Amino acid sequence: MTRTKASLLTLLIVFLLSGCATTEVRKPVTFSLDHLPTDQTILVTTKDQALIQTLIPDFGEKSERLSLVIEPSSSAYPIDLETSRIYGVLETTYPKVAVNTALLWSSKTTKQGSDDLPFFRMKKSPLELYSPKNGKVLFSLGEYSLAYALLSAPSGKILPADIAPLMKESAIALYAENPQTFFDLDLGLSEEVIRQSESILLLFDEKEENTYALHALITMEDEKKAKTLSQLVRSGYLANLKKANKSYVLSELMKMFLLDGQVVTIKGIEIEKDDLFKILSTLDSFL
Repeated sequence: MTRTKASLLTLLIVFLLSGCATTEVRKPVTFSLDHLPTDQTILVTTKDQALIQTLIPDFGEKSERLSLVIEPSSSAYPIDLETSRIYGVLETTYPKVAVNTALLWSSKTTKQGSDDLPFFRMKKSPLELYSPKNGKVLFSLGEYSLAYALLSAPSGKILPADIAPLMKESAIALYAENPQTFFDLDLGLSEEVIRQSESILLLFDEKEENTYALHALITMEDEKKAKTLSQLVRSGYLANLKKANKSYVLSELMKMFLLDGQVVTIKGIEIEKDDLFKILSTLDSFL
């Protein structure tokens, strides 16, 4: 082999190797709860058919999960949904062709966007939606293009891998990291407590026809603040039981509120379905 050929071969190998080293391997877009962004957001997910039907009635019947990303525009407490950016994913058994064809022919929608990024807008609300993938319907309030970009390739942190399964197992779940605001669930989570927390995870499991059991994991900034929160929530819950003339066993009550360093764990607080839906169904006026 001549020196020229050897040099060309060496150059070709170096080029190929450098190309392999720098080629970006793109991960498949899943549009699922696991990949929702957590940077300054509140995540809400539900597999509760009644709530899904309330929020998006046209597709609720064959839907398995509705996941919302809420980006508050201010720290007003409780959260000001009217000024928040809201978008998310509806997981359904409908194929994308069926969804988009239905939206195309619906008298409630108009087609918007471009050939590369089409979507449909509801005529009587700011809701915009489209199915880019079988079993997934993306939606937003007036910012579909931005929502698509954020859901396709989150630029910041996404839902922690150990949190996603817990949220999926519950009928309704809420999660926020370093929140500045939150929903007011009447649990003793005041504005001050919210802003002193590192993360809030609320899991609601359906117990009886009209009752949910709330389980919570709240991580505070330090152990002192966690201890104060544990006492505050326990005292508030006890006061609510007395006010409602409900019987309780103090030893069992103590097991519901656990403290481990910075983490406050709450197990099995009963909350009426109407009270919970009253809070979450405020989203209905926006969707």
